[in-house]
Amino acid sequence: MSNKLVKSISQKLKITSPTVLSKAEELTQMLDVKVGSQALTALNLTGSCPVVMCLELAANTTGKTFNKEEGLKLSGVNKKVYANGLKALESMLDLSTNITIKDLAIQFGCTPATELAMKTLQSYEDEFKSKSGTVMDFTSPMFQATALCAACRKLKLKIDWNKLRELCSIKRSTYDKLVAEMEIHAVKLLETKTVEKQKRTRGLLDEVEKHLKDEDITKKQKKENTQEQGEVDDYEVWKKKILAAAAKAKEQEMNST
Repeated sequence: MSNKLVKSISQKLKITSPTVLSKAEELTQMLDVKVGSQALTALNLTGSCPVVMCLELAANTTGKTFNKEEGLKLSGVNKKVYANGLKALESMLDLSTNITIKDLAIQFGCTPATELAMKTLQSYEDEFKSKSGTVMDFTSPMFQATALCAACRKLKLKIDWNKLRELCSIKRSTYDKLVAEMEIHAVKLLETKTVEKQKRTRGLLDEVEKHLKDEDITKKQKKENTQEQGEVDDYEVWKKKILAAAAKAKEQEMNST
């Protein structure tokens, strides 16, 4: 596969990133060396199809966008063949990576949904394991994407829903069903968070009310103590006056005698 073909198809896909083009050229060369035309033919990946796939893989590995719909048209194969072929090439070229919820959140610009999505997937996984003995790879894009989708919907964050679904390479009905199941867990988590927040708020209000009540009692005690002290002071003044008057009267009496 020539670099000219890569550039020609990239123009049709409106890919202008030098990084993507360079990576795609590298992948097509690796494909020629590691796989060969016979293996590609056996996979029904002929003509421009492998080049389109290399461009998509290059875009994915460099974090760039790729027009999957237009790419599918240019590949000359149906959606199922394309999806299976893409996975095969990804494996042959040692590009298989487990994309995470964090990766997807950054890619789709919805990082505020990361925490809820991760907890949603964990909750779904825990329930699945408790009800089924089936071994399931929850690190697959299918689960990562649907958990993020559910979290974004519940948090009312807008993203490219179709593009996120395309990452899973599964039927739309399966995807929608899995998202619906994830949403149930997301809702429960949000409800639990709300209850805990209300408890914390109530606890804080109780503390404030207790503090104000204690403060009122303290002020009242201080006021009473002040009043009592005032009464004692008044008595002492009165006592001194009486004693002084008595002493003066006695002195006058003695002087008169």
